[in-house]
Amino acid sequence: MTDLAVFGVSMLLTMARVSGLIVATPIFSSSNLPAVFKVGLILSFSFLLYPFLGDASFALDLALVGFAVLLAKELLVGIVLGLLVSLFFGVFQTAGQLLDMPIGFGMVNFLDPNMGGQVPLMGRFHYVLVVLTMLSINGHHLILRALAHSYQLVPLGQLSVPGKSVELFVSWFSQTFLVAVSLAMPVIAAILLVDIGLGLLNRAVPQINVFIVGFPVKIGVGLAVVALGLPFYLQIVKRLFGTSGALIEALVGLLRSLG
Repeated sequence: MTDLAVFGVSMLLTMARVSGLIVATPIFSSSNLPAVFKVGLILSFSFLLYPFLGDASFALDLALVGFAVLLAKELLVGIVLGLLVSLFFGVFQTAGQLLDMPIGFGMVNFLDPNMGGQVPLMGRFHYVLVVLTMLSINGHHLILRALAHSYQLVPLGQLSVPGKSVELFVSWFSQTFLVAVSLAMPVIAAILLVDIGLGLLNRAVPQINVFIVGFPVKIGVGLAVVALGLPFYLQIVKRLFGTSGALIEALVGLLRSLG
């Protein structure tokens, strides 16, 4: 009976950490995935991660409030890991959003059920690109591997949130934003050159309606530069989500600061 109780408690604690990750990670939290499928993922991952959990028998001696606090801590670990993964996904979505206005897609938003609202066109394109590329290089395996490794770095009930963890998040946010701006700069620079050329054309031939002429030109140039930059984008995705990429280093660093 005691072994069965330990198993039940262990599964609950594992499901709490896995649920936090599923809820906060973009590829798992998509509204296109049925709730039954997400529950199945949580149960499957929990069974697979059970051997990594360690001894959870101490939880049987906790009062109801203490056990609830322990569950909340495990849920928070998963959410924090998922938020960090979302931050890396946001690099490419932010880069795409920075391109919408210069190219001329600033008002071309569409309803995205995944996001629950209007999303910009290029931002969504870059997001889908990074998701497909990450799945093709098995980047999602790294997320699950980090979750399994988290039980070594952050054992049950040992979660702490020191100032270093907050500093790491701020540092990663600034770095990922700089990467997003760097990805968008070639297109922005190309559109700037187009604007300068259209301005000179307007001075030379005032009869030409620069707005009507410039709109398709900006779209064409912007999409051409994006197409030329796709191989570079894919290399950045591999560097971020690859086996020895920046994401796994960031996840391990975060877990060490939480342990």
